[in-house]
Amino acid sequence: MYNRVQTPVVNGNKECSSLGITGDQATLMEIKDLSVSFTMYINGLRQYRFQMIDEINLTIRKGEVVAVIGGSGSGKSLLASAILGILPQNASMTGTIDYKGEALTHTKTARMRGKNLVLIPQSITSLDPLMKTGKQVGTRESKNTKENMRQIFSKLRLPLKTETKYPFQLSGGMARRVLMATAMAAKGDVVIADEPTPGLDEETLKEIIDHIRKFANDGRGVMFITHDIDSALQIADRIAVFYNGTIVEIAQSKDFSGKGENLRHPYTRALWNALPQNDFTPVDVEQQYSQEAHICANDRTEIDKIHSRPGSDFKLEACNIGFRYRKGPWILKDVDISVLPGEVVGLFGPSGLGKTTLARILAGYEKPTEGSVQLGNRSPLPRGYSPVQLVWQHPEKAVNPRWRLERTLREGWSPDDHILADLRIDKAWLKRWPNELSSGQLQRICLARALGSDTRYLIADEMTSMLDAVTQAQIWNVILKIASKRHIGILAISHDKHLLKRVSHRIIDFSACGQGPSQ
Repeated sequence: MYNRVQTPVVNGNKECSSLGITGDQATLMEIKDLSVSFTMYINGLRQYRFQMIDEINLTIRKGEVVAVIGGSGSGKSLLASAILGILPQNASMTGTIDYKGEALTHTKTARMRGKNLVLIPQSITSLDPLMKTGKQVGTRESKNTKENMRQIFSKLRLPLKTETKYPFQLSGGMARRVLMATAMAAKGDVVIADEPTPGLDEETLKEIIDHIRKFANDGRGVMFITHDIDSALQIADRIAVFYNGTIVEIAQSKDFSGKGENLRHPYTRALWNALPQNDFTPVDVEQQYSQEAHICANDRTEIDKIHSRPGSDFKLEACNIGFRYRKGPWILKDVDISVLPGEVVGLFGPSGLGKTTLARILAGYEKPTEGSVQLGNRSPLPRGYSPVQLVWQHPEKAVNPRWRLERTLREGWSPDDHILADLRIDKAWLKRWPNELSSGQLQRICLARALGSDTRYLIADEMTSMLDAVTQAQIWNVILKIASKRHIGILAISHDKHLLKRVSHRIIDFSACGQGPSQ
């Protein structure tokens, strides 16, 4: 499908001899024995060093895409920060990063950042909330005209008036496309795409990864940091697998097939087999695959049990929902949706159709312009702790940046150690600030916060899009067990059809939003 540079098969953290490409001119960037550690404090007094990245070796060549995959918090985004010279003040780095054969110093990196070295950030909070999106793309390149910016927006299928809007007026998928536009407007040799695809619908996702591949085809070198193994397999020349702060394997796309027999490291095989379209097996790598749990909620018998279960009349129901801002165009019109206790309903549809807006209305964050939301026979939702909890798509926007995470977690209730362990939450995280965790780690904190004892319904808006395949399978396994035990109804909003087929009793297609969703 794509023209790729011939590259070597690599095992472990040291590269083997190359095949076809030799010479310094072919290598844009070479990372040698890179390690990153942090100065941390216990109880504000006792100092210690926390090693996050350990002796990474990796090269990025002209015309190739190097995908970096791995678990949340394994150090992938930290690697991007190290390359760009934007590590936190309490971080220290050893090893070298060479650009076209010359070692990068802090001064050189600062001068090249945004010019030779281009970043597509992971978080949509990277957009300036006080600046219209058109200006943010235009400031990347001084020679960039409005016409060029509009051409870029058109290529990304962004509506005509996107340039006049502020970030908060965009859907999550639209905001990610604006971040992509900033890289397309720049002319750097090395592009670092840090999780550019979570929360995108299938069509937009394909267009984004096509543009990332085009960067390489135009002669740039691309580091594609992602949890999405399928996307990586479509465009990557080599795939580097991160685990516990180091690269455990560098494989080729063809190695990801069958049950992963050609993959060398157990963690790589676990990632592959944990995909929803494969086994969706939540394996604990540390226990060498001692646990086998296959998740499948889509069973007619189970649906019948839910409808006959006592208390099934205490359903969450939205009737004739319409929503718009002031006198603007209708975002939602005549939408009807219901979820029963213990039922998992999947909601699927393209970006920008109002799925997140509907989630906000169901959880009580927005009032509908038309129609009503009822929980049982009650409307509106009761005050205090809401029985309908929303797990937001972007966790960094759902927490107070000035609160330590222990205070955030215990804002509504105090989860026990069992839930924290099931959600793979390290207690040490609770002493940190939100910006000290990865998005995947932060999302697990938000999920634990939402599972209070009074929660009756969970609205999961792209809840696991920030997580690697193994963690995603583990988290959904836990959530479905809790929901079944406590009869919690779940509305799972996702662009991942394979995931929704695995976890849902029924799936609603939201693409016909104007006439109401259809099952």
